[in-house]
Amino acid sequence: MAVLKELVIEKRLFFVKTGMNVFDVAKYMDLHNIGAVPVLDNENKLKGIFSERDLVRRCISKELDLKTTKIDDVMTSQVYVIDISDTPEYCMQIMKQQKIRHMPVIEEHKLIGLVSMRDLLLYDMKLKEEKIEMLNTYIQYNG
Repeated sequence: MAVLKELVIEKRLFFVKTGMNVFDVAKYMDLHNIGAVPVLDNENKLKGIFSERDLVRRCISKELDLKTTKIDDVMTSQVYVIDISDTPEYCMQIMKQQKIRHMPVIEEHKLIGLVSMRDLLLYDMKLKEEKIEMLNTYIQYNG
């Protein structure tokens, strides 16, 4: 059975630092085409996560000034994390239960990556395609 390490090991980890303003964080997310970004403090400890949903619900809908609002004030502080040795299936189960779309992946309390629901769905699709191919091969040679 696969572990999350296989999904995040080759992905670049994008993150921002506490104290940044929302405008710069949003530009960073746009530049890298990402929907959520972990927020780290100066000691590289995970302090929160900021997503497009946070931008809309906590900033734009409240008409906050994005250039003066600090990310610390609008990020999601209560972050669910998952260990790098857990399975993608377990991660998907937690994400569905908690109704979240991005989850930081940790190893020994250190942030290693970020996995999205899309990453998990693509992984699941790949497994199903491999199984279909295997079954087709089996049918062709044994049928």
